[in-house]
Amino acid sequence: MLVLTRKLAEGIRIGDEILVKVIRTGKGSIKIGIDAPDHFRVVRGELFDEEQDEESQPVMKGRKEHRDCDGLPDSASLGMLSVVEAARLVC
Repeated sequence: MLVLTRKLAEGIRIGDEILVKVIRTGKGSIKIGIDAPDHFRVVRGELFDEEQDEESQPVMKGRKEHRDCDGLPDSASLGMLSVVEAARLVC
């Protein structure tokens, strides 16, 4: 794992197509923006882990709507968001 230190508004490039940028810092958390082409799937780690758990369990009828810390429905309840849509929610 590569570990880097970044300040507010500084970014990290991954290849030629992906930019990860520090948008805001706060007490115990940071907000990052990810700029990548639409064909890249970008999802929070806990949602990815949850998806993996759901795939290994039987399909259940109904769907709980999850909300993030800003009160917005997360990608699990909306379906997958494109990187552009996700970036708009972050900014």
